[in-house]
Formats: sequence, C-alpha cells, structure tokens
Amino acid sequence: NTMLRVLLALAIFVTLCDAQCSLLPLDKDSKELQGCKDSSGIIHDFNSEWKDNCKKCSCTSEGINCCSMIKSPVGYDKVNCQEIFLEESCSYKVIEKANPLKACEVQDYVG
Repeated sequence: NTMLRVLLALAIFVTLCDAQCSLLPLDKDSKELQGCKDSSGIIHDFNSEWKDNCKKCSCTSEGINCCSMIKSPVGYDKVNCQEIFLEESCSYKVIEKANPLKACEVQDYVG
C-alpha cells in the first residue's frame, strides 16, 4: 500500500514538472471522424505523428499530445553572450554580444 502511494506521488510529480508537453482532449467532432482535429482544422489519423511549430505532436484516442522540441541553453556567460532563436531549426545559438560571429561556450541544454 505504501509503495502504491509512492508511485502515485511520483506520477503526479513527473506530470507537474513536465511543462514542455500538453494534451488537448478530443472534441466530439474528432471522435466521430476517427481522428484528431488540430488548431488549423487539419484532421490527423489516430496513432499518427507530425511536427508543428517546433512541437512534435501525436494523435491518440485521448487527444492530441504535443511536446516542445526546443532545448534552451543554460550555463553560459549571460553578461557577455546572448541567445538567438533559430526558428527554422527550432534551436538556440549562443553568441558573443561584442562579436556576433563568435559562438559562446554552453554547458548544457534543457527542455
């Protein structure tokens, strides 16, 4: 019984910490169409996956689950460097403020 409570607490904790993903429940129309209708009105088959706006999405019987593909840089010199978002690759580049042609060292990426 104690083990079940610990597992339940861990499951809730992991869900609350995972701010990079979201679930959009199915609406009535999607259930009738046997798929998921995204915000653009496109219908995706159940068990299909696609990329949209730097997110990887999937359609399940629960709804549309989308997770961000963006990893943010951490552990770099924020005084002398700045991050630039590259929309085409859904990634960040960290460059020197004084010399934008020179990359800065980044310790890690999170996301």
